[in-house]
Amino acid sequence: MRAMRREDHRMLREEAEALLRRAQVLRLGLVDEGGPYVVPLNFGYEDGRIYLHGAPEGRRMDAIARDPRVCFEVDEGEIVRGERPCGYTSRFSSVVGYGRARVLETKEEKLRGLQALMRHYGGPVDGIDPAVLEKTAVVEIAIEQMDGKRHDVVRGLGGQ
Repeated sequence: MRAMRREDHRMLREEAEALLRRAQVLRLGLVDEGGPYVVPLNFGYEDGRIYLHGAPEGRRMDAIARDPRVCFEVDEGEIVRGERPCGYTSRFSSVVGYGRARVLETKEEKLRGLQALMRHYGGPVDGIDPAVLEKTAVVEIAIEQMDGKRHDVVRGLGGQ
């Protein structure tokens, strides 16, 4: 892995995990026979693992079966407008990470993953319909490495 260019923008691990806990959308990067593929998803984050859900078939599931290595990204931020050309910048926080995806097999594992998703969005965790559990694919990503980056100092693009 390449080193982060701006070490002064690096987040502490605790800050990166806090962003993972509050982010609303995760972008998942995969590679399949067609090449790179990125998809935005709802997710849950607990205990160093990311949980995703969806249909048990499709491009995403085919890519995971072919190669379980994944990349993920979450972010939040805003554009800061400037008074002159190229004077715009942004305030942002982002986390980019890598891991291995695994399709959960048992009802207990799938339930744990769906409950993590529900907790992430503040929803109820009890009473998940067994029929829904049966037909839903739940994927767990074991995070192997991640870095958080933030930019909260307003500067013109020429000064970065």
